[in-house]
Parts: sequence; C-alpha cells; structure tokens
Amino acid sequence: MLDSGDGGDILFRRAEPSDEETIRRWLSASHVTRWAHRIFSTISGALDGGSSDPVSTLYIVEFAGGEIGCAHVYSAHGDPNWTAIPDITAQTRAVDFLIGEADFLNRQIGQAMLRSLAGKIFKESDADRIVACPHPDNWPAVIALKRAGFREKGRHPIPTMNAMYLTVARQTFKG
Repeated sequence: MLDSGDGGDILFRRAEPSDEETIRRWLSASHVTRWAHRIFSTISGALDGGSSDPVSTLYIVEFAGGEIGCAHVYSAHGDPNWTAIPDITAQTRAVDFLIGEADFLNRQIGQAMLRSLAGKIFKESDADRIVACPHPDNWPAVIALKRAGFREKGRHPIPTMNAMYLTVARQTFKG
C-alpha cells in the first residue's frame, strides 16, 4: 500500500482480481452511472486486463480505513479517446476516477484524491502532464479537478463524446 504523501489518509493500492465485485458495484452506482460516458469503459477494460498499455494501472482508493473508489491511470498517447487532442505526447497520462461509496461524496475528498494522485504520477513517472475528461455537467468532478490544480481547456473535440477537457502540467502542478 502506498501513502499518497500529501493527501492525509488517502492511500492508493493496485487493484487485484478480488476487487472486481466492488469495482463493478461502484461502476453501477446511480451517482456514477449518471455521469458515465464511454471514457469509463477504460476502468472496465483495466479491470478485465484488456489493456495493452504498459503504464495502465488501476488503483483502489482508500480513505479513513476503507475502500471508497478507484482511479485508472493510463497513457493518453495512442488511446483512441484522445487522438483528437493535438498536443498529447508519449508522456501524457490520462486519469479516470470515481468515488464509489456515496457516504464519501461532497466532502472534498475528490480534490484531495486527485491532488494526491497527480503528485504520485509526477513523482513516479516521466509524465509531462495529466488529462481528464469528465462529463461537463458533472460539477463535483469538474470542481474537484480544478481545485486539485487542473485547468479547463474546453470541450473534448470528439462530437460524439460530451466531455470537458482538463489538464495539469508537471511544471504548474502545486502538490
């Protein structure tokens, strides 16, 4: 188990096959499916082991002694969901995330989780920046990303994907 460093009680551990039932329950929770779009398929793909991406890692997020959600970190470069963004590099990481346990919503845990996750990514990899693409009406996710240091870059340019595009660069991240 890895301590997030600056996130207090927030811990990240690699998901294991025994986490599948919990993750699938989170993915089907009404507060998650309400905002889900095809990007969330990456979490399912990571869970199924279907990713050929060598940097793809699915984490279980733990807080206050319990499992509260998950985060998927993967390479945005070469991923079909990110090909429309012109400045994606081989060092760009994408993140998908969720808080699956409803009791932990609206408590500013999301922003702490994202700040900790970004710090972890920048510390442990050669990532130049991190991108995320929440549904534009998912204000809790958008606000959490912005408070964690991500900046809005507009809408995702794929017309079939109703998503907002946010990014944080290594140079500007204040973990």
